[in-house]
Amino acid sequence: MKKYSFLIVLFIGFTSFGQNYKGALNSVKEDGLHKIMLTPEVRSASKNNFSFIRIKDSENKEIPYVLKYHSDQLFSTFLPIKIVSNKRIKDSVTTVLIENKTKEKLTNLTLKIANTDISKKYNLFGSNDAKTWFGITSNNTLYLNNSANKSSLEKRINFPTTTYQFLKIEFNDKNSLPINVLEVGKYINNYFSEAPIAITGYSQKITQLKERKVTQIKFSSRNAHLINSISFDVETAFYLRNARLIIEKERKIKKRVENYEQVVASFELNSKNENTLSLHNFNEKEFIIEIENKDNPSLSISKVTLLQKPVYIISNLKTAQKYQFIIDSTLSKPSYDLGNFISKKTTIIDEDVSIQNFIKTKTKATIIKEKPFWETAVFMWVCIIFVGVLITYFALDLLKDVKHQEKK
Repeated sequence: MKKYSFLIVLFIGFTSFGQNYKGALNSVKEDGLHKIMLTPEVRSASKNNFSFIRIKDSENKEIPYVLKYHSDQLFSTFLPIKIVSNKRIKDSVTTVLIENKTKEKLTNLTLKIANTDISKKYNLFGSNDAKTWFGITSNNTLYLNNSANKSSLEKRINFPTTTYQFLKIEFNDKNSLPINVLEVGKYINNYFSEAPIAITGYSQKITQLKERKVTQIKFSSRNAHLINSISFDVETAFYLRNARLIIEKERKIKKRVENYEQVVASFELNSKNENTLSLHNFNEKEFIIEIENKDNPSLSISKVTLLQKPVYIISNLKTAQKYQFIIDSTLSKPSYDLGNFISKKTTIIDEDVSIQNFIKTKTKATIIKEKPFWETAVFMWVCIIFVGVLITYFALDLLKDVKHQEKK
């Protein structure tokens, strides 16, 4: 019994032993939202499962974060424009006067209006002295639909390009109730084009296979990395070559193991093109690129770059805190409120925070003390079987006595 208990404890001990990773975030220079890039090393360690990630402060409290996957995104920020006056003449008009101080070109305005379900006619005027007014657009209709979950709504009005210093919006209140204009402004678009990251963890070896008239480039790394594209820098002047991306695999046929090559992608290298191969979910430690030369000299390849689309986490960090970055494979996907406040209209502030001193750690094996034999399930089943045998013995003995009495 002790022998089997020892094996069970040993098995549990080994299965609870894991390898995790930790690092530190460098000093935060300003309170607020920060965008932290997950390096190829970090992503490889997490096996691209970002549910394992945690950020903790010096008190070991979890700090919420949001993952940002998409590259080349358009973020918009609302910029208010000063309302000089907001006057209403009962049963006549509501006049909203704004000042375009810089006299920049405007083609539209966004109005933030208290929630309502009214349609309004309006005219738009322009002036450089707020005294003499000129028409820009007239007799337009603003359709305001009730926003069920918000106390205000936004409406954009478009008009011909203008540079007037003052703009005046007159809403007709004769045939409909007045509306409450809370803010006037415009959205500024910020386009973030994020360049892919170069993966540096692979060694490269170029071999010329003259019999087959091909060039092979072998890549190998200690860890697998997600590769989104491969870029080729070729110095040869004129070329058009077929190429293949290959991984070596094994398969079992009856009792023997056979090695074979699997072609992941076929592509062309052309002196007229940029020569970048795009990949989907390619995640390998070792692979080969094979280029057909035919009767041509082999290509003069100056560099082959493996690229990865960036992934960031966005977190609200403070200057007074020190933060630890953790990858723990026993964790599940977290659920944070912060995700409800990060959108395409959010301006991501700083990108000066990074993960430093990233190392592998080992979790301690869970020590499970062996229970006394009388507290184990085996002891309970032994007792149940013993009692069952005892009851059966007495039942058979009683039956035997009854039959003996009947014969008398």
